[in-house]
Amino acid sequence: MRLPFSLLYLLAITGLLLTTACDDDDDNQPVNEPEVITTVRLNFENQATGNIQPFVARDPDGDGGQPPVIDDITLDNNATYIVRAEFLDESDPNDPEDITEEVEEEDEEHLICYVFGGTVFDNSIQQDEDGNGDPLGLETTMSTLNAGNGTLQITLKHEPDKSIADACSTGETDVEVTFDVTVQ
Repeated sequence: MRLPFSLLYLLAITGLLLTTACDDDDDNQPVNEPEVITTVRLNFENQATGNIQPFVARDPDGDGGQPPVIDDITLDNNATYIVRAEFLDESDPNDPEDITEEVEEEDEEHLICYVFGGTVFDNSIQQDEDGNGDPLGLETTMSTLNAGNGTLQITLKHEPDKSIADACSTGETDVEVTFDVTVQ
């Protein structure tokens, strides 16, 4: 039995429509891939003296492999510091990339969170804001207490919900580092 040309044409078009109608539209969506962050640098500027101390955490081979190398932070007691955070991809030492610039450009999609362990810090006040007036955290003020030991954890969050009280519990973690802190 031979089908008429018009029926064959109609079947071909229907088959084509059925196969393309089920195509996943997500293929055309831009993908925001996570950044490779090998280095976190915290620059502490003592407000009384103007001295700037950089403290760095490096993990050049990323997760797994060799453990990260993390500086111990040593600060003055009863002092106030402006802390500026930087994020870098130094996986290719010949072509390091400053991820901080992307965090600034996409400020509404990022949040830097600081968590203190121990009793060496009094407080943290984020100084900078994103385009909506919500906290960003690339620049923050921290005050130390009396001499002692503790920790400072810094986390860069991607797409957190900044409208809730605990925004740091939302979104994806781009990088998280814990520094040991000594206040003397």
